[in-house]
Amino acid sequence: MSTHCYIGAADPDNPHLVHARFVLFDGHPTVVLPTLAAIWAGHARHDARALITAILASDWEHLDPDIAAASGFAGQRPVRGVGMTLACTTTDGVVDAPEPVSVFPLCHAGHLDAEWIYLIEADTATIAVHTDDGTHIGTYPLTGCLHPTAADRRPPQSREPRATAGALR
Repeated sequence: MSTHCYIGAADPDNPHLVHARFVLFDGHPTVVLPTLAAIWAGHARHDARALITAILASDWEHLDPDIAAASGFAGQRPVRGVGMTLACTTTDGVVDAPEPVSVFPLCHAGHLDAEWIYLIEADTATIAVHTDDGTHIGTYPLTGCLHPTAADRRPPQSREPRATAGALR
């Protein structure tokens, strides 16, 4: 069974309004937090705004910073360093345009088909984790969510101390 989630950021002018993308598989915090941290460290080069841009580019089947293989589904594509997009619908064999970014008030999160909501904070390089009803359960620094293998991908001069597995609890 998949764990659906939304990942995005709060609107800077209205922090109760969320701009997010749907992720179909592996939406549990123990998977999402280190995955987002690895995408931030690799694809986004430690730039939280670039991470937000990458995530908001598409709805996702799953996130995977090491994605390489192509999909057999029409309208689905791997995005190097980020993950596999959710397959778009097709009309007469032509792939339809992707869905727009989802925008919703955090207080209405209970109406979504998702168990978790993750909000990336660009200024602090943190991720706020919310339950399916919008309740905030914690905020985690991206640096603290990196697995040692993801941290080792960075050049030696930019390495910070590694987080322990306990940082995700």
